[in-house]
Order: sequence, then structure tokens, then C-alpha cells
Amino acid sequence: MAIQSDSFQILSNCRALFLRHLGALLQDSRLVSGNAIRAIQEGAGAYFDEMVSTGRRGSFAEEAHGLTSSRITLVGEDDMELGIRLDNLSAKLFEATGGGLWKIHLRFISLLRRPDLPKSDNPVGPKGISQGLLAMFAAAGAGNIEQKLALLDRIEGCLAQNLPTLYAEINDFLDRGGVETAQPTIVGAKESPQAGRPAQNTENSLLALQQTLLARLPVAPPSAAAAMPEAAGVGGAAASLLSQASLERLLFRLNELDRQGTFRQDFRPGTTPSNESLIPELFAADAIGDAAPKILKSAQLGIPATAGEGLAIDTLGMIFEAIFNDPTLPDALKATISSLQITLLKVAMKDSTLFTDSRHPARLVIDRMGQAVLGLPADVPARHPVCARLFEIAGQLRSEQNIANAAFTDALAKLDALIASRNEALSTAVETYLPLLRQVDRGDEAGIAARNAVDRIIERNPPPAVRDFLNATWRKVLQQIWLDHGPESSQWAAHVTAIDDLLWTFQPKTDPEERKNLAQRLPIILKLLKTGMEQVGLSTQAQETFLDDCFKLQTQALRAVPSPAGEGALPELAPVGLHEKEGSPVSGRVQVGELSMTTLDFSDYQSAPAPSLPAAIGDWLELQVDAGKPLTVRLSYISPGTRRAMLLNPDLGLALAIHPAILDRRLRSGEARNLTAASLFDDAASRALKNSAAS
Repeated sequence: MAIQSDSFQILSNCRALFLRHLGALLQDSRLVSGNAIRAIQEGAGAYFDEMVSTGRRGSFAEEAHGLTSSRITLVGEDDMELGIRLDNLSAKLFEATGGGLWKIHLRFISLLRRPDLPKSDNPVGPKGISQGLLAMFAAAGAGNIEQKLALLDRIEGCLAQNLPTLYAEINDFLDRGGVETAQPTIVGAKESPQAGRPAQNTENSLLALQQTLLARLPVAPPSAAAAMPEAAGVGGAAASLLSQASLERLLFRLNELDRQGTFRQDFRPGTTPSNESLIPELFAADAIGDAAPKILKSAQLGIPATAGEGLAIDTLGMIFEAIFNDPTLPDALKATISSLQITLLKVAMKDSTLFTDSRHPARLVIDRMGQAVLGLPADVPARHPVCARLFEIAGQLRSEQNIANAAFTDALAKLDALIASRNEALSTAVETYLPLLRQVDRGDEAGIAARNAVDRIIERNPPPAVRDFLNATWRKVLQQIWLDHGPESSQWAAHVTAIDDLLWTFQPKTDPEERKNLAQRLPIILKLLKTGMEQVGLSTQAQETFLDDCFKLQTQALRAVPSPAGEGALPELAPVGLHEKEGSPVSGRVQVGELSMTTLDFSDYQSAPAPSLPAAIGDWLELQVDAGKPLTVRLSYISPGTRRAMLLNPDLGLALAIHPAILDRRLRSGEARNLTAASLFDDAASRALKNSAAS
């Protein structure tokens, strides 16, 4: 599609702005040389030019049939590792610049008049910068893989920190140029930044997986290459597609396998099916009783692995294999997905976009099935209502005579309804645990009230011994009194004023009436202090030491002797409101009747973090509480005041209240994962690629 003349000028100026500022931020970082910066600019500029001049990207069949071009080259393990590292870098930069980059993407859709423009093909996006980094290594003198990876590690932080500012300038430039943002509904909803989904370029993973398979094929002899000139460029491996007749025979054979493997009428929700009974042809005769499914390969179907269809079959087979080898997935889910293996193979034969479109309905069906069982135990039986419904939906897909996207779209609607129904049932458990969460939240309220009361007294600059006692001991006493009796009680008022009374005893008493008053009030004050110290478990020795310090100060007051320097007055006021952060989480438990909830908190009160959590109510999270295995729990509730999160999994009998700062830190560091936004199909493709590279 041609670009209007004014659009051409805007694009030209945008390109210059992008490359100039990219070079400036790299130069300021002092991480790479001038030659290396120019190489990055040239690579990023070439990517910019390619993206603004390229129409709709090719399909998988076109990609697989033409793997000879510079788009895909046969690579060694080091180059593959570098490619994966660059993909990960792009993913992290996408995540760090999501909001600003998304606005620019919407403007480029309008500017280029490309509603189909993928988010990953943003002309100024991280993929282009990664292409520039790939061109940088020679200029930077990075020869081996270790040097290249080390260089990427150093430069990643600089880019993540500075790219948001660069993208803000580009967005402002396009806005001033009159480039409007496209309506998000035209191009699909933007991924929620709080979903916590690990960004990844699945298309690259799939193409790299197919590339690995091609690289392992034997090199065709010259005579074979001459007989098949259209395939001679793919590393000597034949890449011809099957004839129409062969393709029809293949589909017929797959239909026969699926028909013979049918046991839909024999399925009983009250029983646990074995994987052998799903598709008997996928299991060896001597493997009956072994639940591990075998994967259909091109060789089993008599299809040359060098053909495009063979490549698709083997790629899909490796993805299924990665799913079946995942120990975290319930066997009931694996059985259901196994029953769809032939169905998806038939889709791959007819629809090449299965491998290139991350929103393909068939892929989304696999993803939704994974989401539907989140939180269920690995040994959940097939009779579980969720598993039974999944198998029913899979059976309806298998029964389709001519499988099409409409059938998968219909299945998606049913899966979404199943997930929504389960979420509604899970939400009812929240009310049951709210009293327990309220009990945990009251601890925060008590901590705030106690800290404020202590800070008010410290502002009066008490003697050092008293100040230390207030911070270390009396704050805990006040917190406990608040919890036991409440902030409106006489006990709370008495314990707050006890320190005021104690400080009064340190003031000079020259008048006989004041001395008499001191003699009457002092035993009451000391008794209250001693009771509080014992209540929080302060040792006898520590109690005596503090009371001895108080006795010295009171003796000085009776003698009207000024306090020694450093005891009655401090050279400068002690800081108020600044308290040491307790960094180590502490696990505990609260109980109301027979109902209990685990807590993960700090030993002392800490406020909630300023930014919102990178997760939303309804998300399934995986995290560790103690040293045990990770738990799968649903973010079910967030307290309005304290923002403490309630994580539940009724199927496993788990309830956890976690401080928002702990959850935020773990999610952002990767110690906890957001499973809701993950893609089962995409993750399996990435694992298959990793396993293939390691083998």
C-alpha cells in the first residue's frame, strides 16, 4: 500500500529522530564504542525501512517453502542461543515500554494504513533494536558467544531505563504531526500490563523449531537436488509440498485413525480413562497400561520429513510432546489434549496460519483448556466436573466432519463459559475467609496507631534510654493493647499516657507537694510499665535495666540536678517516622473456629508499595510460601485499606494472606508467576525449542 507524500515525510523525520536519540542514549551509557553505536543505528534503521515498506507477512507455508532466504538461515547452537537471548531481550523491553510503545503502534497503524500490523512489527520497537544489536557484535569486537551475551547483559539495563523516554518523544512527535491513534478495537485489545504475561515471540520460537528440524535432515545428494530444483536452496534438504492427491490421502488416513480411536460413547464421567483408550493407534501393543502417549511423527504416516506437511506434523508433534511431558499438568488434561492430536494435525494440513497466528482459534482452545484446570491437583480424576466438561467439548470438536475455525470458535465460547462458571464458584469462597483477612488487616491498623503514638512522644526528644524503649518494646505493647481492647478503650488511653507520665517523673521536683504527688503516682506508673513489658515477653534483665535507668533519672529530678549531657537532651532531634525495614518475610497462621489462613508478612508493620500489583483479582499465581514446592493459588481479594492480597485454592484447601510488598517483589523478580496470562501452546513451543537445542 502506497504511503501518502506527507506520511512519507513524517516517516522520514520519525526515523531520523528515533536513530538520533537511540545513538545519544547509547553514547551517554559509555557501554559501547562509536563504531558499535553506528552499527546498531544501521541495523535498527534497516529494520525500520523493512517494516514500513512491507505489506502483510507471509504464511507458514510460504515461510516453510522458502526457508532459503535471509529471513531464516541454518544456524549452529551458539547462534540459536544468541537468537533466543535477543528474543528474550526484545520481550523484556516490550514489557518495560508497554504503554508508550502501544500508543506508537496505534499511530503507525494509522500512518501506514495497516490494521493488520503486528505489535511485534512496530518500526521503532525492540525487535528493530535487537536487529541492530545483532549487527553490533563485529563492530564491538565481540567474537565468541560468551562475549556477545555479556555485552547484551550490560546494555539491557540501559535500554530498559531509557527507552520509555525515547518512545515518549516519538509519540509526541507523531502527535504533533497529526498522526492519530487507531481504535484499539480495530486491531484487537491491548494486553493488560498487569496481567504479568511473560512476553515472548512465539512465531520466532516456532520458526526456529522448524529450522532445527530442517537442519537435522540429511543433505540430499546432487542428483536429488537436481531432480528437485525448487528445494535445492534449503541446505540440500527437499522441501517440496505434497501433491493434492497425496494430501487428500493423508487427510483420509488421519480421519481413519481418528474414527478407529473413537471412544466418546464409552466415556463415563465417573471413571478415569487411560490415554491408550483415547487413540489406540498412538500406543504400542506392548505399552498397554503405560499412560505415556506416543506422538505422531511424519515417518509413521509415510510423509517425507522434508515436505512442508511433514515439517508441520513433526513441529506439532514436538509441541504435543512438550505438553505431555509437563509434570505440572493434570493427567486428565493431557488425556483430553491427546484426543485432539489428530484434529490439530488436520488443521495444520489445511491452515498454515496455525503456526504463525498466536490468536488462531485452535491454539486458543489448547490455551483455554489449560486455564480451565488451573489450581486443580495433578491427580484430579476425569469425573471432576471441569475435566468431564473439557472432554465433552473435545469430543464435539472431534465429531466435526470438516473441521474449521468456526468449530474452534464455538469451542472457545464453551470453554470461556466453563472458566467463568468456575470463577464464579471460586469467588464465593472469598466471603468465608474475609473474617480471617480482617483479623490480619487489624494488625496493620494496630501497628499504624502504635507507631503514630510512639512518634508523637519521640518528637519531644526523650532521654536515649526511653527512646530506645519506646521503639523496641512499648510500640509492641501498644499494638497488642489496640488489638485486645481497641483504640477507644480506657486501656489504650492509659498505656498511651503512661509514657507521658513517665517523662513527668523525670522533671525536677522541688516543691513538697510535687514530691508527694510523685510518690503517689510512681508505683502506678511503674506497675503499668512492668505489666506491659511482661505482656510482650521482655526478659527480666532487660526490664531491670530499663527501670534502673528510670530510677537514675527520677533521682536526679528529686535532687533538682540537671540531666547529664547526652541523657536529658540530644544534640539533634531523633528522626521521626523513619523506621528500619524488615526485609525477611515471616510465615504465620490465623484461625477463627475451624477455619485457618496462612500469612506471609513482615515482622514489623510496613506500608504497601506505591505501584499497583502486576496482577489482578481472578489471576492464578504460582509461588512458594515456605521451602516447599510452589503452590497454585487464585488472587481472590485485595483489602481496600491495606491492599493485602487474599490467595485461595479451595480445591487444595489453601488460603493465604500476603503483604502486598512481598507479592509485588516476588512477581516482579520472577519468584512468583502469573499463570492466567500464560499460553499453554506457546510455552510448549518454547520448551520444545529449548529441548531440541539441548539434544
